[in-house]
Amino acid sequence: MKELQRLVRIIDKFSHKSNPLINFQDNSKLETKLFYLLTKDSVQSDEAVAEELYGDKSLTGSYRTLKSRFRKKLYNHLHFLNWGPVGSKNVHEANCVCLSLLTEAQTLLVYSEQKLALKVFDQVLEIANAYGLNEMKIKALEGTKKIFLNLTKEKEFSTIVKVLANCYEIQVMERSAMSLYDHTMMTLRGPISQKSKYLQSLPSVLDELEELFNKSNSSLIFYHRHILNIAYLEQSGRYFDIVNTIAHAEKMVLSKNVLESWFDKKYNSFTEVYALLQSRQYDKGLKIAGENIQLFAKYSTNWFAFMENYVLLAIHSRQFEVAGVLLNEATENEHIKKLAYNSIERWELYRKYFIFLVSHSTNGWQENLPSEIASELLILPKDKSGFNLALLVLDVLEKLSEGEADELEGQAERLRKYTQKYLKGEKAERPRLFLRLLLLALMKRNAADARAQGQKLLEKLQATPLPGDAFTEVEIVPYEHLWELALQLLERRQV
Repeated sequence: MKELQRLVRIIDKFSHKSNPLINFQDNSKLETKLFYLLTKDSVQSDEAVAEELYGDKSLTGSYRTLKSRFRKKLYNHLHFLNWGPVGSKNVHEANCVCLSLLTEAQTLLVYSEQKLALKVFDQVLEIANAYGLNEMKIKALEGTKKIFLNLTKEKEFSTIVKVLANCYEIQVMERSAMSLYDHTMMTLRGPISQKSKYLQSLPSVLDELEELFNKSNSSLIFYHRHILNIAYLEQSGRYFDIVNTIAHAEKMVLSKNVLESWFDKKYNSFTEVYALLQSRQYDKGLKIAGENIQLFAKYSTNWFAFMENYVLLAIHSRQFEVAGVLLNEATENEHIKKLAYNSIERWELYRKYFIFLVSHSTNGWQENLPSEIASELLILPKDKSGFNLALLVLDVLEKLSEGEADELEGQAERLRKYTQKYLKGEKAERPRLFLRLLLLALMKRNAADARAQGQKLLEKLQATPLPGDAFTEVEIVPYEHLWELALQLLERRQV
């Protein structure tokens, strides 16, 4: 049933109003009734559908035949989706259109309709040239060459042969680039130890891809190098360079050195906002996030992922009113229930931090606070060097704001044990330094003494860059801000 529902959602969104397979206007037909039933999330089982259609939950032979025929029509209907005119599609949609047209052309050739097939091949060439699809261009040219051979058009045949020779050279370079890309991405998605070792050789891979691009001028090669370069910079923690890399790619598109179809606006916007967050360019990040959030459909997981960085930008810049509005928009979105549970738990963690921050801030946003979306966090506590650390810090800060002296000593022991067990290696330097500061706040009765003794640690924390993306989660609140808050809580305890 879920398979059919996913197909129906695609067709319902991207189909023409009329189609040759399913009559959307004739509600008397069972297929039409079944289609509209499956657009509703409330229908989850075959029995429920059978009862709606036949008034009986029994899965009869008639129902099974209907479902089988309906499934075949849905798959066939994928050939009739509304892709829009040339220039409005993304590169993957354009590739699908070319494949569909090539099937039409090959069918015409089977029935000896060479002149008709030639027109279809011309359509493929137009799209392939517009979108930089060299593989599709080769297939269209090969089909055209075959027709010119059969029609004994020597001049046209010779021209096609020369064009194809150039395309074949580009094809070799593109396939070499894609092989490098695939191998690298697979390695980077492997164990951290393997990833760390491979990062040392990644610059030479990027140089090789750069050389292939300069020789071929292929937008596909530029795209793969661009993605790998960003991955390398992310793993290395070079977030300022990521922002510059995306700006360079935009210039390449504007100067027509790279086709716009190979510049993924959603990917680049998401990456740029994340990099601006990590490089602490909050004002610029908020501006770009506000401009580009409309690129993402509000029901999609990508929208929620983009909103996470948007919310964190507002929290990091201490624009609590903005953060509150964004948190409410995300947590009140009905589609949040469809996210994986660890994603829902992250939103609950952001909400908990936000509530704590505004409740202890003089300029906090106290109106229309976001409501709880997860009563219990089950997955995040298992991420010992990631989100569990954020939970521990929040718990300790809450105890510092309200706990008794004896209880604070117990919290200090928790921090010592956690640091010894989980925060090892140079990549854990920032959380290690912050927990040492937090220990001072727990052990000192005087905020001035804690501030004075923690000054060198704070300076060291401020000088320690964020580790690469492979080794840490985003700080929900910068540790420097949390240290200021801890001192404020300590001062209030004195009062």
